[in-house]
Amino acid sequence: MTARLTDGRLSVGPSALLVRHVNAVELDDELAHADSFVQIDLAHALMLTRQRIFGAGQGRTVVRALLELLDGDAAAALGNDPEIGTITLHLERYLERACGPDGLDIQRARSRIDQNATGLRMADRGGTLAVLRALIDLGATLLEAAATHDDVLSPGYTHLQHAQPTTLGHYFNAHYWSVSRNVDRLVEAYRRLNQCPLGGAAHSGTSWPIDRDLTAAYLGFDRPVPNARDAGLSATDVGAELAGVLGLTLAGLSRCASDLYFWSSSEVAMVRVHASLCGTSSMMPQKRNPIALERIRALAGDAAGWGASQLGLLHFATSTDADQGYVHNRLPGYCADTVGATALLGAAIVTLEVDRDRLRDSAGAHWSTASALADDLVRTRGVSYREAHDVVARLVAADASGTGLLDPGAFVESRTSAGGTASARRAELAARAADDLTRLRRTVDTLTNRVSQARARLVDEARTLAEG
Repeated sequence: MTARLTDGRLSVGPSALLVRHVNAVELDDELAHADSFVQIDLAHALMLTRQRIFGAGQGRTVVRALLELLDGDAAAALGNDPEIGTITLHLERYLERACGPDGLDIQRARSRIDQNATGLRMADRGGTLAVLRALIDLGATLLEAAATHDDVLSPGYTHLQHAQPTTLGHYFNAHYWSVSRNVDRLVEAYRRLNQCPLGGAAHSGTSWPIDRDLTAAYLGFDRPVPNARDAGLSATDVGAELAGVLGLTLAGLSRCASDLYFWSSSEVAMVRVHASLCGTSSMMPQKRNPIALERIRALAGDAAGWGASQLGLLHFATSTDADQGYVHNRLPGYCADTVGATALLGAAIVTLEVDRDRLRDSAGAHWSTASALADDLVRTRGVSYREAHDVVARLVAADASGTGLLDPGAFVESRTSAGGTASARRAELAARAADDLTRLRRTVDTLTNRVSQARARLVDEARTLAEG
């Protein structure tokens, strides 16, 4: 491959500006996932051989070269010369060196459009699976914390004011269900993400007798993207969906982190974040700053814009497959940040120091049990709830002490409706959440294993061909 791809049509080399600000940007992202692009070539070469688009000898030669690349450091072996262009062209040059002119036939029956779209999806799929596994771990951590602190009385807040007493176990169980919903959302997004663009070619398909189902299966996808045009172009909307769900996920993590942040303040001091997750001031030696929680909160704020950023890449009819690549494929980074935030919150919960006495005292303070008194007036005096509400409100307003009259523990036990704080209801919630976590873990394990099994099948069949 003595000439650049652009030489035949453009007759000039690429501008240094183009190389630096376009080619290098795209190539850096691709080289970070070089293993995926080698697998794509390997699956494509196997399929071409099975379909007799490649002769057996040519297929064997190309597959052997790709297996050597897969077994080593693919990124290092391919090199990093943005003047050449994308990783797909680096792969072609590698195969030309290893196989001679036969290596350049790897591009039969496909375009860089469907090839790059497949690489993007494999990178995003790996990031999504990592987030799912991290959330499963966090779900287990939350349920363990709920069991450990099941009967620890604590204040419940609305509008950052005392509302009603609860328990720390009930609180952590509530955050488990937020995690569960986001796992389900990610699994749904994953099912749309895990469709294979390969074979869509430029956007009209190809005249070669390819087997798109086979390449999809080799690469661990559930199925091909049905429409050839959609495969490389419009199907990029899965990035916006994934970014939106990641934003929701971080928002859920941040709600829990923000509560712990408030409770751990020196003013409130009901819990304390472990020293290993804190920092201090360069000037004030007494400071114990909960930096881990601040990182989660900051990422949640940043993630609010992730979905909008991806939507901005979809545009209209003049959009191209390159829109995503030219600004970086940011989704793997979004996933990595979400994994980090999830791990930080889990570590904060596992090591959290809880002041049971201070939590209990606060749980019963500021008339937090007043709604129980209103309920009792309705039951015993036959007044409407609105009348009872007004009477109790006047009593609270007249009480200068700001303390409640009713026991917070008794209040918690009186909340016997489904999902409430009574001990029997907490036990039911714990059992339901444990069953739900088992369901989610099984789902995520299945998705992860399918990808691993597909890769094993791809390599096994490639080795069989190479040794034949």
